[in-house]
Amino acid sequence: MKENLFGAGLALNVLFLVTFPATGNAEEQKEVLYTSPSGGLRIERNGEKAWVTSTKNPDQRAELPPLEGISPFDDEFHASPNEEWIFGTRKMAHGFSNGDLFHRVDPQHVEIAPTQEDQSFNDRVWPYCVKQSALKANYSAEEDGADTGLTDFVAWSLDSNRLLVQLRGGDRHKTLHACYVYFNTRTRTFEMTDYLRKLNKTKSSGLACAEPTDPIPSEADLKTRLDTLDRQLNKKYADVIAQSEKDRVSLVREAQRNWIKHRDEGARFYVSLFPEAEKERRRLQLLGDVTAARIEVPPEQWEL
Repeated sequence: MKENLFGAGLALNVLFLVTFPATGNAEEQKEVLYTSPSGGLRIERNGEKAWVTSTKNPDQRAELPPLEGISPFDDEFHASPNEEWIFGTRKMAHGFSNGDLFHRVDPQHVEIAPTQEDQSFNDRVWPYCVKQSALKANYSAEEDGADTGLTDFVAWSLDSNRLLVQLRGGDRHKTLHACYVYFNTRTRTFEMTDYLRKLNKTKSSGLACAEPTDPIPSEADLKTRLDTLDRQLNKKYADVIAQSEKDRVSLVREAQRNWIKHRDEGARFYVSLFPEAEKERRRLQLLGDVTAARIEVPPEQWEL
């Protein structure tokens, strides 16, 4: 694959306002908070309520369960490839973030997941990682109750069976401790695999992917997927550059160069864990996964 400042990716995580013909009713205005990578669903907000709506059939919609806290909705959303699951992140106090997982049971029903003892995704994932010795402590809250942990989206697996998130936290004035962890949507449990355990022990800055549980596609199919994602990311990169102020352009370009470096580093680490016969397919799988995640980064965050 030819190296450039691009990669492969998914649809944008865009917030914009859709205004319908005025009828004197405030409910005629909707915010489209998110459109899924395939374009099959979108999340629309109208006042204090939001719905997950089918793009092809707008009559098929389900109200998004409101969240407790300052904001009733997440700031970012990431739909699984099969559009059955939606992971959201929301900003909390002091610049930290929480993660929320939603299950689209059917076109008319969405529920917060995982449901167990009335604990949220964030409440369960941090203690799990401590129990697995992936983190020294639960950094999701300090003794005074202030939020000190970040729960970040990383990637969905190709088969939608695994959500990969990264937890970061610790002393605000020192290096944050971090770990990767899966949520398995089939078993409805958190997971650590050999790949994640080794990744959590390294000091590598390489990008990570979500291992599928189903057999991965053929090499030809993975190449086709990556080529498609490359074209999408090329367009996204060009759009971000075109919309950036002059003094920001160099920052975006440098960030993209760093992203390519970390992408390739992550690919080398990942394929080293598999037999020779699997290496090329695994490399293509990771390149597609991380490029897809790159495209979902909001345009205003591309220089980070």
